[in-house]
Amino acid sequence: MKILSMKTTIFLGAMLSLLVCLMFTGCSNSETNSTSRGLTDFAHIEEEYLATIDSLNWPDGIALPDKLEDEDTGASFQVGYGETRASYLWEYSWMKEWLDTYNTDPERAEKALEELEKAFDMPYMGIDRCDDATRNYLRENIDKAKLGDPSGFTESIRANYAN
Repeated sequence: MKILSMKTTIFLGAMLSLLVCLMFTGCSNSETNSTSRGLTDFAHIEEEYLATIDSLNWPDGIALPDKLEDEDTGASFQVGYGETRASYLWEYSWMKEWLDTYNTDPERAEKALEELEKAFDMPYMGIDRCDDATRNYLRENIDKAKLGDPSGFTESIRANYAN
């Protein structure tokens, strides 16, 4: 029996590893239908954004955008990005509503907290779009607000919605 040289053994090992990787890639169970979260264009995410805005409850008197701004219209985006952007606007709006009313209009402030509680059942807070730390941060801030403490919402708005 002939013994292979070290270079030949390493080369064959690398080729075998590559072959195994390619086999597993070919056998993956990735989604290929339109419900997968693949990439799309700006027009699609703007449509998602506006449809999500139309589907959500908003504080009284808020002026809602009629287009998605501050994005590169020539870029590719992950499906669901428009919905997520609209959901963050919704979250900000209800935090701001609570901050504006917790000292003056307890009913409106309570409505704001009720709306924010819905966030945990919305797609933008799902495990495929949001990490546990972010969900926990919102939970802690809502709990603080329920006790009359505005610091959580104030900090969140300063950190995430400075503009």
